[in-house]
Amino acid sequence: MPANSKSDIFTYADFNLQALCHQASALRQGISCTCNPDQLPASGSFNWAIFISFEDGIRWVFRSPHPRTFMPMEMGIKLLASEAAILRYLKLHSDIPVPEVYDYCASSDNEIGIPFIFMSEASGWPLSKVWKPAGSSQPDLDTPSKVKVMSQLGKITWKLSQLRFDQIGSLFEEDGGFKVKECLSRGHMLHERYALDIPRGPFTSEADFYDSLVSAFSGHAEILHLSHHCFVAPVPSRDDYQSSMQYKSAVNLWNDFVTIGHKTDSSGNRLDYMIVGDALRDIIRRIDLPVVNPESFPLCHADLSVNNIYVDENYNITCIIDWAFTSTVPESMLLATPGLPQHRDEISPELHRPFLDGFITAMPESTEESLVHKYHESLGRGQVSWRLSRLLNLDSIADHDYFTTVWHFAYGSDKELCQYILRQRRSPYYTQLYNEVQKEDQESSKVEKDEKDYFRNKDLKNTIAKKLTFVSEWNTQYTANNPPRLRKDMFVASPKLWKWIQEVMQDWKDMS
Repeated sequence: MPANSKSDIFTYADFNLQALCHQASALRQGISCTCNPDQLPASGSFNWAIFISFEDGIRWVFRSPHPRTFMPMEMGIKLLASEAAILRYLKLHSDIPVPEVYDYCASSDNEIGIPFIFMSEASGWPLSKVWKPAGSSQPDLDTPSKVKVMSQLGKITWKLSQLRFDQIGSLFEEDGGFKVKECLSRGHMLHERYALDIPRGPFTSEADFYDSLVSAFSGHAEILHLSHHCFVAPVPSRDDYQSSMQYKSAVNLWNDFVTIGHKTDSSGNRLDYMIVGDALRDIIRRIDLPVVNPESFPLCHADLSVNNIYVDENYNITCIIDWAFTSTVPESMLLATPGLPQHRDEISPELHRPFLDGFITAMPESTEESLVHKYHESLGRGQVSWRLSRLLNLDSIADHDYFTTVWHFAYGSDKELCQYILRQRRSPYYTQLYNEVQKEDQESSKVEKDEKDYFRNKDLKNTIAKKLTFVSEWNTQYTANNPPRLRKDMFVASPKLWKWIQEVMQDWKDMS
């Protein structure tokens, strides 16, 4: 090995491997252990991990935060400390299958030299091996096995619903006990939201928690990258297309459209989301999300997905991992059927019932019938809360659809939604705000260069994207003195639009 090269184990951080092994051995009363320096660490978005083997066959996991540019180490250390506290709390107060934390240190001031967690290895194997996303070319898990998993998740959710705190926030160990402190939820932390000047809790009421999330949403819309989020042009969903080829074509058309004028981070798109944020603040104050116990708040896993659910060969859940970003939440958030295979994927309708049944059957037989009825009602309406939380976190590709759901829940109809947004766009307040936000738009010369580079040798695609932008009235939607308009409705790029364009393009090719 060259003198200046490092072992694979140090890919993500330099640390004292000898001290790591010594400490692991000491935690097991001197049982000898080894840690292969040639192993390549497993890597996730926020943490990396290596494996430690003891001479009696036991394996542990050693985890440490990534030095990511999109998440400062300071934030990663907070998340590590909170996750360790949550796992220890769950081990003490429930039989939910989670990894055991043997030791952790939320700083680099230790002999190993980096912040860390020593934890048990999850038994079983991740459900992601067999539960595949829509459109996957690999065989998917059969429905009876999915039903079994969902029923177990319902039972686990009941157990979480019994772990209550008087504030909304994240759990930390302090003075020999557990304390709820600032909220490290996904909606408060991800997409660089950790840097926003917003209330971070702990919150004493559901109203304060949601108000903070709306502030994070609006602040994100105003100054942070919106990535793939374009309110009037949602990213196409695989579920809406018969074939992978048709779906990929729709995504390409979407990319063409948003490239013109750098739409996602443009002032027009930002203002649409700011209108939505202001509307959500009013909606949340008026809606009554179903809740059984409004006086306290349960713990909720923030990223439940098939990657984090481990099962045995009979699909019994053996372990649930990755409790980062977990916090206490309003009860309605916990009682929403989780999204699978990924937490941002809405579960298929036939799998709602097994989750509800699993939750209800986990309740003690002595539970009063009136309480069972209340939980039935809350669970049955949980998808409104699920969609609301995904929208507030900007954690979906269906922001317009989710906002429509929430609007309908609040007002009983979505007929006035488009007209509401159009009125807001043309109001003096938002046209003035648009002029202010527009100052931060990317320089037109840079936008034009990016368009030219993107559409090189793609003249037809360029023409379609420009015509579609013209029809959408993208560049006139926030003008104070509105010119004559082509349309009186609000432009929204639906699956029907992309399919129609695909048909036109195919006809064009057939005639050529």
